[in-house]
Amino acid sequence: MQFTVLEAKGDEKIVLKVSGASVSEANGLRRAIISQIPCFAIDEVDFYENNSALYNEYLANRMGLIPLTFDDDVADDARVSLTVNVQGPGIIYSKDMVSADGVIKPVNDNFPIVDLGDNQRVRVEAWAVKGTGKKHAKFQCAHASYGMMPFFKVKKNSPKLKEFIEKLPKSMLDSKGEPVAWKCTALEKFATDNPDIAEYGLDDKDFVFTVESFNNVPAASHLRTALKVMATHAGEIRKILK
Repeated sequence: MQFTVLEAKGDEKIVLKVSGASVSEANGLRRAIISQIPCFAIDEVDFYENNSALYNEYLANRMGLIPLTFDDDVADDARVSLTVNVQGPGIIYSKDMVSADGVIKPVNDNFPIVDLGDNQRVRVEAWAVKGTGKKHAKFQCAHASYGMMPFFKVKKNSPKLKEFIEKLPKSMLDSKGEPVAWKCTALEKFATDNPDIAEYGLDDKDFVFTVESFNNVPAASHLRTALKVMATHAGEIRKILK
């Protein structure tokens, strides 16, 4: 399995060309990323006061789905306390969740939790634990997807092709001003409508693989972790077969 970086948007997203892999291997990597990488999420909430418009279970669910930061140095069995103590009127945001250790906390300060009216108050203590997406979706720290690598071949230059390319967003063009097949789905329709001008198809030997991170860990690091998980599982299967 070979990887070539096609695009990287900071630490949040990476797009790669994957060669020398089968569909099952690509899908196995996708599943490892979304379900077997550890992260922190709120798993338990103690309510001391809540007269907001949301009942306890719904409020706990909203807090549980807020992405939290991750740190390898935090023990696997750690229970990190995050408290909320807000009096209305006003909106409670993720920034109002005060972490006991300051390391495990909401990734973004601006996730809205609940809108409080006059004389409404929420006072809770939430507990974040480490888990994986295999246990619950709230422990999913990255999204991954893949598809066969598309190609776009020009059979002949024409004013119609030039006009089409000029209308495409610059983000869908390479440094030479040529359309990038994996970025632009409109190329398929153009080739279908104009088979004498261009050809569009899928290469069954290569894949476009995208990883997007939900927390403070770079997408590339999530990819490396998933590959280690796959290697570990493969080693365990070899031992069983022997």
